Amino acid sequence: MVIITIAVAQISYLYNLLFLSRTEKVPYHTSILTGKAWVYELISGHPDRIKLNLGINFQTFEELLQVLQQHGYAQSRNGVTIEEQLGIFLY
Repeated sequence: MVIITIAVAQISYLYNLLFLSRTEKVPYHTSILTGKAWVYELISGHPDRIKLNLGINFQTFEELLQVLQQHGYAQSRNGVTIEEQLGIFLY
């Protein structure tokens, strides 16, 4: 009987924890920077940050930029730099 009481208490606790408790939402995208400034912050910031946000490390980002430039992509298209275009694509 004691084991059943303990099991019911555990199940009740887990149910309340998983389904009834409300967690406070915390904003994820809080950077004041947008566009070009955000991409340059990633490029010049901590190496783990560019990997976390774009999924590739800085060296791979630079190599992709070189490939794009070798294939004739302009440095800027409609005011959007190639770095920013690549960052948007990878994000």
